[in-house]
Amino acid sequence: MQPVTDMRSYIERLDAMGEIKRIEGADLDTEVGALTEHMGDIESQALLFDGFAGFPKGFRIISNLFRTCPRSAVAMGLPTDVKGVDFLHAWRQRSLEFQPMPYEQVEGGPVFDNQMEEDDVDLTRFPTPMWHDLDGGRYIGTGCGVITKDPESGGINIGTYRVMIQEKNKVSVKMNKGKHGRLAMERAHARGESLPVAITLGQEPSVMLSSQMPLPPSVNEYEFAGWMQGSPIPVVRGAVTGLPIPANGEVVLEGEIPPLPPEELPKEGPFGEWPGYYTEATEGDVPLMTVKRVYYRNDPIILGAPPVRPPNSYLPIPLGAITLWEQLEKAGIPDVKGVWGFVYGGQPGPFTVISIKQRYTGHAKQALLVAAGARAGAYGGKMVVVVDDDVDITNPGEVIWALSTRCDPREGIDIVKNVWASVCEPVISPMDRDTKGYVTDRVLIDACRPYQWIDRFPPVNAFEPKYKQDVAKKWGV
Repeated sequence: MQPVTDMRSYIERLDAMGEIKRIEGADLDTEVGALTEHMGDIESQALLFDGFAGFPKGFRIISNLFRTCPRSAVAMGLPTDVKGVDFLHAWRQRSLEFQPMPYEQVEGGPVFDNQMEEDDVDLTRFPTPMWHDLDGGRYIGTGCGVITKDPESGGINIGTYRVMIQEKNKVSVKMNKGKHGRLAMERAHARGESLPVAITLGQEPSVMLSSQMPLPPSVNEYEFAGWMQGSPIPVVRGAVTGLPIPANGEVVLEGEIPPLPPEELPKEGPFGEWPGYYTEATEGDVPLMTVKRVYYRNDPIILGAPPVRPPNSYLPIPLGAITLWEQLEKAGIPDVKGVWGFVYGGQPGPFTVISIKQRYTGHAKQALLVAAGARAGAYGGKMVVVVDDDVDITNPGEVIWALSTRCDPREGIDIVKNVWASVCEPVISPMDRDTKGYVTDRVLIDACRPYQWIDRFPPVNAFEPKYKQDVAKKWGV
């Protein structure tokens, strides 16, 4: 079976599985975004768009790529027949075996089939949709990898930040405060230096997924991606920045973010974000990149992974839940059976559910407090629910059942104030939107059976799931 080492081999593999639908001549202003959202809503095929009016045939966009577990499993080296918490658990078990795989320095690659330099750079030559109907501009970077180098440590980071075309050779790169790319930029600007940046717009699926994961600063995304796909990621040093760029990439932008005063920074947004709302238009804060060179393959494919309204998502599982699961166990929380989120981006999100096998009085509360403060649970969090391990945490109906029947509102609900929040949080009032960062409160809900009298709690009036499955299989129903 052909290994998945770039976007094209991934598409070929998915095509053989019947997971690709081709669309010719869709309108960039309305139809690409609407079709992407629709196919995500029904958890259907990935979409490969071509034949855009005013653009060369072969200049393509792929979207809805990672929406289902079988498609993501191909990129992550997992069985294609697992889903839900089983998928999350399988990935967690595999990630525990992580060993960095150094990237491979090469001299060239398909990404150099074509180039634009300096005054010839024109990003409007690539088809770029309006992903949502009220977006403030065209976002060429949604499923992108923004490559930066920390000027102090020398560490390479790849993050996914939204990238909006501002001029033919300039893009805004919305690196929020606290993100690794933003920290590198702030350190460079403190020295009075520009930050070298490269942005890949159609990379190996393993590189895309690695850039989405909340990896610790000590882990290089290229090395994680190479381990994920089972072979080193080939990279070439960019001629302008010296940064390692994917040799097998589809499109790469290379340039710098200079230290500009706020009045010289353009308007960015609004943009439809992962909680399902538009974030406000921003001026004077979002970094502006000058693109000095563009590399692209013949017939390039740009990856579109726009945020859409939950429960739709461009990922089939909340990948950040794995990191929170790890952080809970490292903090000493025993018998965590699963972590899930129903509204998520790269983190578990504002409605996180944790399953535990209760072992002692206060076990559930301990899990709640750690989850609210751990890095993976804090950013973008709002409500944390802990349930017993007989509840399917991927099933909203079962979670609501546990909330309704096992939570004592007087004893089981607490609020923790002023925790680190996402800039995308819609309920932060305009008066409280401070440029130094955002905080919101956390609602902690113990929806477990009270441990003090758990042996006297009413039994559930349902057969065990496995027994029901066995009986159904026996009778062919």
